[in-house]
Amino acid sequence: MKRKIHALGLAVATGLAACGGGELLAVLQIVTPLGGSWATAGFNTNLQFTNLQPATQVFLSKFDVTATVNSNEGVCGDAANNGVDLVGTVDNGSVVLRPVAPANAPNCIQGTFSDLRKLDTVALGNQPARSYTNGRVDVQMQQGLWISENGTLTLKFNEPSSVNNFTGANTEPVTGCNATVPAAKVNFEGEMRGFVVATLSRPLIPELVNPLNPAQKYFTQVEFVDGATLRLLNAGGQLVTLKRQPNTNNLTC
Repeated sequence: MKRKIHALGLAVATGLAACGGGELLAVLQIVTPLGGSWATAGFNTNLQFTNLQPATQVFLSKFDVTATVNSNEGVCGDAANNGVDLVGTVDNGSVVLRPVAPANAPNCIQGTFSDLRKLDTVALGNQPARSYTNGRVDVQMQQGLWISENGTLTLKFNEPSSVNNFTGANTEPVTGCNATVPAAKVNFEGEMRGFVVATLSRPLIPELVNPLNPAQKYFTQVEFVDGATLRLLNAGGQLVTLKRQPNTNNLTC
C-alpha cells in the first residue's frame, strides 16, 4: 500500500490552483494519541499525560492538557524523580508544557510528535533537545464512527483501545461492524498490530473479515494514520479515507 502522508508531526499543505494563479493552502489537521508512557532513552525522564478524555480529544487537533514528568535529568526542574505536574496545550501535532506552579513558569517542554510513538523536543533553558518514545499507540478505535469522505461507508469498532509496538507476533483483536446501513449492519473481525519501529509503519489491520467465514474479506490494509484518520482498501481494491466522527446516535454493532 502506498503511503503519501509521512511524519505525524508535519503539517501537510496542499496547494489548490485558483483563478488568477493564486493558491489556497489547506492544512491537514492532526489528532495525536497521547495515552501511555513517553520516556527518553534509558528511561531517565518519563512524561505521562493525565486526565485524558478520549471521548472528546480524539476529535480535536487542539486542546489543553495536563501531564506529569519524572526525571533525574533536571527536566522541568526535577532532578530526583520527585515528579512535577505540568499544564499546556497540544496543537496540531505540537505540544508545549510548563509547571503548574508558579503560575508564570516558562515552558519546560516544547516539541512535535514526529510519528505516532515519538515526541521530539527542542532545547529549552539549560536542557538539551531530546526525544521521548512510547511503547504503545492509544488508538481508541471504539470511540465514535469512522465515515468515508463521501459518506458512503460507515464503520463502527468495538476494540481495541490501544496497541503495543509490533514485534512480529503481538496483535490485538478487532471487532466491529459495517454500519453504513444501520438496519442491516454487517459484523467483521480482524487483528491489529501496532507501530513498527524499524520501518516506521503505522498501526495496521491487515484484513477485516466475515466472522463466520474468514475467507470472505471485506476490507484490507486498514491503516491508522492518526487519531482521526483511517485509510483502507475496499473489496474492489479502491483506496478509501475515513474520518472519525462523533457517534451522536449511540450506534452499536
